[in-house]
Amino acid sequence: MQSLVNFFSVRAIFMLCLGSLFYGCSGNASVTDKRIQIDNPDKSLSFILHIKSGELAYEVLAQDQIILGKSRLGINRSDGNFAKKLSLSEFSKDDQLAAHIEFLSGKQSQVSHQYSQGNFTFKNEKDQLVKLQVKVFEQGVAFRYLFPESSDNKVTILEEQSEFYFPQGGEAWLQPYQDATQWSPAYEAVYKPYALGSSSPMKNGWCFPALFNTANHYVLLSEAGPFDGNYAAMHLKKDAPNGRYALAWPDKDEANGYYDQKPSSKLPWQTPWRVISIHENLASLVTCDLVKSLAPASKIKNTDWIKPGPASWSWLTDNDSPQDYQKLVPYIDLAAEMGWSYSLIDANWDNMANGNIEKLVEYAKSKNVNLLLWYNSGGKHNIITEAPRDLMDNRQARRKEFERIHKMGIKGVKIDFFQSDKQEIMQLYPQILEDAADFEIMVNFHGCTIPRGWERTYPNLLTMEAVRGEEVYGFGKNFPDNAPVANCILPFTRNIVGPMDYTPTVFSNGKMKHKTTMAHELALSIVFESGWQHLADGPKQFGALPEKTKTILNHLPTAWDEIKLLQGAVGKDLVIARRKGSDWYIAGINGEGVNKEWHIDFEAITDQGKLTLVVDKGRKLKDSSGEIKNATLNIMPYGGFVAKITAANTKTTK
Repeated sequence: MQSLVNFFSVRAIFMLCLGSLFYGCSGNASVTDKRIQIDNPDKSLSFILHIKSGELAYEVLAQDQIILGKSRLGINRSDGNFAKKLSLSEFSKDDQLAAHIEFLSGKQSQVSHQYSQGNFTFKNEKDQLVKLQVKVFEQGVAFRYLFPESSDNKVTILEEQSEFYFPQGGEAWLQPYQDATQWSPAYEAVYKPYALGSSSPMKNGWCFPALFNTANHYVLLSEAGPFDGNYAAMHLKKDAPNGRYALAWPDKDEANGYYDQKPSSKLPWQTPWRVISIHENLASLVTCDLVKSLAPASKIKNTDWIKPGPASWSWLTDNDSPQDYQKLVPYIDLAAEMGWSYSLIDANWDNMANGNIEKLVEYAKSKNVNLLLWYNSGGKHNIITEAPRDLMDNRQARRKEFERIHKMGIKGVKIDFFQSDKQEIMQLYPQILEDAADFEIMVNFHGCTIPRGWERTYPNLLTMEAVRGEEVYGFGKNFPDNAPVANCILPFTRNIVGPMDYTPTVFSNGKMKHKTTMAHELALSIVFESGWQHLADGPKQFGALPEKTKTILNHLPTAWDEIKLLQGAVGKDLVIARRKGSDWYIAGINGEGVNKEWHIDFEAITDQGKLTLVVDKGRKLKDSSGEIKNATLNIMPYGGFVAKITAANTKTTK
């Protein structure tokens, strides 16, 4: 009997070795009965692929704790099914990959990644090929599908079965995906807390990015790409039974019903990356740059002309101001006085009274201020009449306009009203960015999709809207009530994946009275990251600020070298520190209607330099300056604070 046991033990070992040889596994990847595991280099995260009866599923573990349970994989094409009856024909992996990436704009100027990569090639029952590419980073996992074969005939993706299963439950902070209207979807619903697995209150599901707190980790789901526009952008379905979230196509009614809901292409072809960012704490989450890191390197060789910076903006305080030269001049003067690089001229500037855009450009040049111009994205799906329109959707017209305004001295454009994530609309974004780069034009997308990494490939993309920002104080009756909590969710959700044009610092009460205090509003200029930070109030309001407060906004950086979360709880409050050069900017906001006492250790950030501190004093601001020291701050309900530590013997950082 003992000899038989030994025989079967040796045979089992032999078969296991044979299986390992077949799958090409070694080092950080192992195979046990159709189970292939890929660990990141420090073995803190694992991706496990399960192959059972020709179907695929995956798990994600953090130090052997299940983050995502067995979640389906697979994709169904019009000419072949790649979700069933699959056989693994090839597998390769790299255990120790590294990348060091420098960014021109964003939350940090450089990142380094250590990661592992696995490449799986499967055949379906028709012997057609699909590849699954997986990257396992120190901060998460990403995967995508590739069709490597060549074909001149277009094929359509009917369904992508990829899902994200949270078996342990928890809480989530989610944004409903808006119904199709002439204005939407534009990622402008309000982020709120929900129980994990809740159904969306809107029929079209949930937006990316989506944040979950489960298994003692924060998990952010999002999408990187499509980088060439050759795919539809996706989001999450309405229902997530038992915490099982699945992918959804754009609504068929988007773009006024034009264009196909599902993407089509010749082969070869690839999907966007599905990004699963995983963190033990919020401090790690706010440093995450996976979406941008997954994008191709910059296609722009000379980037000297790309200059992030703050901008004045007249539209929020006076919607008709872009049509009147005399109303725009004070905002150019404001930018000059505050040391801001730009002034944004919004919709309908081509119908300007008392002057014209050429005259305004010359005046701005005399003040050392550059202008940014608004455009309607145009197209047959877009019925919004604000002008100029129908210059951005046609390449010939677009390039002619970019050439014209470049010669005039315009530095950037704000392009609005995309209203869909369908493939035809997604193709427009990189096309605009490429043409704009040819004429040294920087870009801001509005009424648009979320950032998907394009700002790495095209660093002339400075910011994107895809947020319910402060312009809504002009028309959204529920906005003031929602704003304090939403402001404390956005830094952990929407702003993680890329720049966010929230248009902050609205001090005045126009049509809607604020709940947030003056210091809370001031703090948003630092809490929120945007390559162009449009500071949205008027000359009177900024002019009335205390002098030391003004010095914080003077030459305010909008591209940062480093970010640190000092404290925070999603939807409740946070304190963020950002570094530019040797200077630190620290800002905190309270999203709750209670007084709070915060102990801020400024000396732990740096012990060199001079501290300027701004806090609330009733309905006004109180500022002070002096030596760096620890401080106990009494924060008002919905209040905040701002501090700047200016390094000794350095000039103000631009």
